[in-house]
Amino acid sequence: MSQPFSFSKLTRTAITAAVITASTAFSAVAQDTVTIRFASFVGPTSFLNTKLFGAWFEMLEKESGGKLKVEFLTGGSAAKPTEVFESINAGIIDAGWSSTAYNPGRFDAAGVVELPLLATGSAEASGAMASLFDQGLIGGMENVKVIGMVTADIARLHHSKDIDGLDDFKGAKVRAAGQVLSAMIAKIGGVPVGIPPTAMAESLAKNVVDASANDWFALDGFNLIDVTKTHVDISLGTAAIYLAMNKQSYDNLPDDVKAVIDAHPPSEFAEFWGITLENESNRVKGIVAGLSDHKIIVPTEDQLASWQVAADELIADWVAKTEGGAEVLQAYKDGLEAYRASH
Repeated sequence: MSQPFSFSKLTRTAITAAVITASTAFSAVAQDTVTIRFASFVGPTSFLNTKLFGAWFEMLEKESGGKLKVEFLTGGSAAKPTEVFESINAGIIDAGWSSTAYNPGRFDAAGVVELPLLATGSAEASGAMASLFDQGLIGGMENVKVIGMVTADIARLHHSKDIDGLDDFKGAKVRAAGQVLSAMIAKIGGVPVGIPPTAMAESLAKNVVDASANDWFALDGFNLIDVTKTHVDISLGTAAIYLAMNKQSYDNLPDDVKAVIDAHPPSEFAEFWGITLENESNRVKGIVAGLSDHKIIVPTEDQLASWQVAADELIADWVAKTEGGAEVLQAYKDGLEAYRASH
């Protein structure tokens, strides 16, 4: 009969020493760099990943002396837009971004940026949103580390057909993000449809929707140029966007890495994001303006009159239904004016 196998005392001692040595070496390596797993549901070559999030994190990595590394989990591989916030909260991912509009009822105050005919571009809207956050007026973010609170660029109307103007959106199925923008589409006689940004192009191509309410950037960023024809340049409002990190993941970072992140508050991220995104939107608008099979319509004041009435009603409804709505709306307007005065 064979004898039970066992390590000698000397061998056990050697193995234990090796394990301790290996563990110590691993800890030293682990302490040299820390990796944040960042979920971004757009593709790896998207402008959002390369020129916005990528550029911002690259700056942080350099300032950390190479101690911080950010691993991008792109294309919805880690979390869908509607799942990002919960995935951050649960620690499934370390950090991520999405729009508050994908979690209705959770970030009610953030819906102020969706109100129509107020902001004219992502630079001023993002600056005002960051100001709201700094004032403690954006609830729902208490359990995460907020790195940025910004907005998309301003939504315009983009139709798949050759139309004459705003009246052609009555009865049209319009992709809209968020409760407020959807309500605005409904008020003017359209039919709002909720579709994630990654599915907009296919939905327009297959006539699931007739039009989409989104910013100029999205025409290139989400491949909508080939599936749209007419563009109405109206400021319909925007959507709030958060860049957040799991609290424990943040707390576990070395102090010097945390200091690098904290040295660039949400207000600074908003300045970088808003201007960069608005410049890209203007670039895309210029491309569309130069296409012979596309047209851009700028409504006159008379044509906007009925939309302004609908917008005023919608804003009043939002204030009445939102806790602290009047204070948030005034603070947002003040933030827009402050940005315009300083730029």
